Amino acid sequence: MDKTIIVDAKSELGGLTAHRLVGTRRGIHEKYGLWICSGNRSQGRDFAHKPAPIKPRYFEFYCISHMFEGNGIYWTPKGGEVNMEPGQCVIVSPNHIHHYGAMDGIYVEDTVCFAGPVADHLFKCGVIANGVFNLGKARRLIPIVEMAIDPAVDSQIDANLALQNLLVDIYRQNRNNVPEEKHSYLKKLMDEIKNTPDKWWTVSEMAEFCNLSEPQFRRVFRGYAGMSPKNYVDRLKIQQAAERVASSDESIAVIAERFGYLDPFHFSRRFKQIQGLSPSEYRAQTIRR
Repeated sequence: MDKTIIVDAKSELGGLTAHRLVGTRRGIHEKYGLWICSGNRSQGRDFAHKPAPIKPRYFEFYCISHMFEGNGIYWTPKGGEVNMEPGQCVIVSPNHIHHYGAMDGIYVEDTVCFAGPVADHLFKCGVIANGVFNLGKARRLIPIVEMAIDPAVDSQIDANLALQNLLVDIYRQNRNNVPEEKHSYLKKLMDEIKNTPDKWWTVSEMAEFCNLSEPQFRRVFRGYAGMSPKNYVDRLKIQQAAERVASSDESIAVIAERFGYLDPFHFSRRFKQIQGLSPSEYRAQTIRR
């Protein structure tokens, strides 16, 4: 970890407690765009938070608190109180007003606090979000803290990569709170779509494949893929076609038909809209590389 430390101070927002960063960052963190400010590996109950009244506060950095033992509570002004169970974590972003800690006993946690433009971008695209998430009882923050303690540049990079991978894992595991069995159906559907490139799947067919109503399917699919089912099929076909254009000598018309486009001109127009180049231009650029 770098030389930054976290201090408590009174903010100007109605007496809230502000947790601020004080100190300097190393060059590797500035260049990478992500730095782990602090981390804590709880050694047991001696480090547990005891129950305390809700005290609104905010951090000037991102924080993951993984409660692996105890009973916790997470509070926000709009959402009120949410109970936490062992194996859950709290994620908070800079300036997010909140409180978390023990509910009626202990709150034993591992923590990682971090900042930087990489984290900001992950927050903007939804990979990082405020709230309570399932993480499991394995203490997955400990390897990150251990790598961040080692000042070697390689260890600092490894710590950043491990933190990013963990954040993505949390996002995938918790997005939209969709049960895992529905995710498995979506994965099977996507595999089927990839294996039938000449077919134009309708939303009705996809919903039926997943045993969901169309409105429910649209909502679940968008939460999983980040786009509508129709847009996914359309873009997947063009991405697969682009690979074919670059790696084969087949004519554009043959490739268009292979991916379900009966009109090669329509295929070329859509290809250019998505890839930024016509199929022939894309092939020429690929060959030159």
